[in-house]
Amino acid sequence: MRKNSPCAAAGWFDTRGTTDRGLYPAEAVDGSASGSPETNGFLGEVDLNPWENTRVGLQYTAYANFNGAKTNYDGAGRDASGNNTLFAFAWLAF
Repeated sequence: MRKNSPCAAAGWFDTRGTTDRGLYPAEAVDGSASGSPETNGFLGEVDLNPWENTRVGLQYTAYANFNGAKTNYDGAGRDASGNNTLFAFAWLAF
């Protein structure tokens, strides 16, 4: 990638699996009230190389469903969108 050239990427992710309440129990935050591991959402990233061997960027992950549900996925009232994440990064290669 050339210096000062921005780059953008986007994608959809979809994780599927068999419902198993023993393997995926209802627990706060990372549990599954339905016993399902099914998770899907959108990932977007924007990068910029301001100087040679340097990259800065932002990455956003938005969940449509998490552990089998859009709302109250863990049985404790947490929604899939509560796991959305913005990640800022910078790296230097030498």
